[in-house]
Amino acid sequence: MSIMVAQNSNNKFMKTVYQASNPIEAHMLHDLLKQEGVAAQIHGEYLQGGIGELPASGMVRVVVEEADYEQARLVIVRWDESQPTEPAAPQVKPPARLVTVLRGFVLGLAIGVAGAYAYFQTPVNVNGIDHNGDGIPDEKWTRAPSGTLVKSESDRNLDGKVDHIMHFDRHGFALTAESDDNFDGVFETKSRFHLRDYEISEVDTDGDGYRDLILRYTHGVFTSAEFVNPVTSLHLRVEHYKLGIMTMAEVDTNKDGTLDTRYFYNSLNEISASEKILKK
Repeated sequence: MSIMVAQNSNNKFMKTVYQASNPIEAHMLHDLLKQEGVAAQIHGEYLQGGIGELPASGMVRVVVEEADYEQARLVIVRWDESQPTEPAAPQVKPPARLVTVLRGFVLGLAIGVAGAYAYFQTPVNVNGIDHNGDGIPDEKWTRAPSGTLVKSESDRNLDGKVDHIMHFDRHGFALTAESDDNFDGVFETKSRFHLRDYEISEVDTDGDGYRDLILRYTHGVFTSAEFVNPVTSLHLRVEHYKLGIMTMAEVDTNKDGTLDTRYFYNSLNEISASEKILKK
């Protein structure tokens, strides 16, 4: 691994101790080093967003002060040695006859697809961090044989129960998430990601099993909230947001299943104007 040296604002030289495959891995190692008493930084985390879906190898780096480099390197070497080794690909001798060759090809293709999925997605290794020292990991990461992150689990309020789960694709990017945001033991929120950013979250606000609140995001930024009637599946209210402030709401004021009135709001969340929505 090549060593890169930079200088921080305090004129202390920083050295790259690890080049991560994705930001999740970088943050995991950052927290691991912190537990060992080594201050670390993550460089290049936000450069990945400009190159599309492909992972930017070597762009996300974990760096430490030059004086802490050897200790940090030993911590990461121990962590790396604890990871599962990659299995060797089996050698298959092709049969002589054409029919057998075709059958073997089809079978081999099926096995190869299944093997590739298992190699990149099947959970085999779990590690984590205990933030409050109670002996129970508050963050856990599950990896496939390739080292790719498959799932992360978090106990955000440190009560000993997992309340946030994320699932990742073969490149280590987030696909979906499940959340217990009121910490009552029920995962009432399900979220979906697009290009590593939140795209939509659906919430069961009253515990009846129907997700009656839909939160939408644009490039990971919260933009609207839709309140749905669980009986009719029609909208009761749609709110629009900009920088976290509600700017407009469309409301079904007479509960007939049609959004009939549009309200405009000022920065103090007060109604500044209203208009009727013309039926199409």
